[in-house]
Amino acid sequence: MPRSVPSGYALEFYDSYVDNLTAKSSVGSLITVKKDSTSGPRWTLECASNETLSTISYSINLTKHEQGILSGYDASKIRQNRYIGILGYSIFGYLEPMDQVENLPLILIVQSLPEWSIHLTLPPTTNRIPGQQTYGTVSGIAKNYYHLADTQVFMGPSMNVTYIPISYDELYQQKTKSQLSFDQTLIEQNYIQRSLSFYVVVYTEDTDNLDVDMATNLSVQAMKNLLLYYNNVPFPLYTVAMEMTKPLDDKHSYGISMEHLNSCTINIEYGSGINKNSTKDQIRIFQYNLAHHIQHAWLPKRLFSKFYYPFIFELTPVIDTIWFNEVC
Repeated sequence: MPRSVPSGYALEFYDSYVDNLTAKSSVGSLITVKKDSTSGPRWTLECASNETLSTISYSINLTKHEQGILSGYDASKIRQNRYIGILGYSIFGYLEPMDQVENLPLILIVQSLPEWSIHLTLPPTTNRIPGQQTYGTVSGIAKNYYHLADTQVFMGPSMNVTYIPISYDELYQQKTKSQLSFDQTLIEQNYIQRSLSFYVVVYTEDTDNLDVDMATNLSVQAMKNLLLYYNNVPFPLYTVAMEMTKPLDDKHSYGISMEHLNSCTINIEYGSGINKNSTKDQIRIFQYNLAHHIQHAWLPKRLFSKFYYPFIFELTPVIDTIWFNEVC
């Protein structure tokens, strides 16, 4: 199980919340599983010479998980009968050396209550109408373990999901940076139309201090600005996910956001969102945070410094990775 996460700066002992770990062979017999004696986040499967590993299963109590992880932005969350928000690296384990393999397609199938909508940040495994809500079961495909670990799953009746197809303009290659202007006339003359499937997922326990429509509009504008700046889009779909939850207690900290390959999780400190009473500076700061974490899908997620990738899920990043990540 991971203890370090892409773009994270500290260890989180996600393996501490793994229970009922079992393994079975292709004929259904149990395979012996032993936890690493050095207290590392590893288990050894003792397969006999005539056995083939077929299934590994385990459970995670998300309530216990959230209570034990004091940095609220590093924890998955569950609210009974309302909402579940899952960070992939907090629940998905791996077999060595699959964490180091660049091309290893993995299919994720998520099942929920039939009446609960599900949003998955992975590309779907089947053709689906963009923006169409899915209920009960959904599946997506990751190109490797890193992609799987860096995905998110959101579900429940209390989340708000908005789909916005963003049409963006790609600069003609003959235009140099010195020739470009953000004058609207020039943009219309020198760009061609493309489209991105863009989603904004919001779960808030303080509707007075987080205006969903405002937050959605700011997210769309931030993405449009970045598409113009980078002049390319390296993902078929992108999700901005926002959570504003009541603190579990005074030991838990909130308010730090996290970037991912196809999404970002914007963790908003309780009571500090934006609404119609927010000042221009408050709105500007809120949108800057959105843009900062969206742009990490380009840097360092797809252009990274030494030691960043292949990512080591058991250790925290070295210092040069941290400064490279945060100068963006």
